[in-house]
Amino acid sequence: MYYYPAEDAVCLQFKVQFVNCNQFWDRTGRDAFVAAFRRYQEDFEQKKLVNGNRKTRDVYGTVQGFFAWKRTPVAVQAKGSPKVNFGYQFKDKSVFFTTTQEESRYEDQLSRDRSQTSPVLLMYFTRAQAESLVELFSQEHLQGLGKPGAGTGGNAAELDRY
Repeated sequence: MYYYPAEDAVCLQFKVQFVNCNQFWDRTGRDAFVAAFRRYQEDFEQKKLVNGNRKTRDVYGTVQGFFAWKRTPVAVQAKGSPKVNFGYQFKDKSVFFTTTQEESRYEDQLSRDRSQTSPVLLMYFTRAQAESLVELFSQEHLQGLGKPGAGTGGNAAELDRY
């Protein structure tokens, strides 16, 4: 996880099937994540969550995101602005808060052969995991990071590595 103070953006870095992924969260996206998770917690505590309904994937709203991915070390850096939906899903008799990042199409200006579409990314969070991310997304936490350390290129402060 990295923070870019000039852009006020948090980057979650991870791999999916060997693809390097960078999911960026601006302040609007972070605030939407927090609000959606708070609504989920209320519904969870009041036992309002329903199983077997695909409409629960976006029940807490949608935000415009930014996503960059690279399939191999020598591949083009693809990017796009997919929608990210907030909701929940049941899996193995447990319920999880979820984010669903829709696919995004990258059109390479130099070669059609390098154009590509990102996968749909569905992330499952336990309540503890989502609460940890809420804490890391807080503006107070981000402002308290100070200046980036050496080795980050001078534009990113490393938060925590999962």
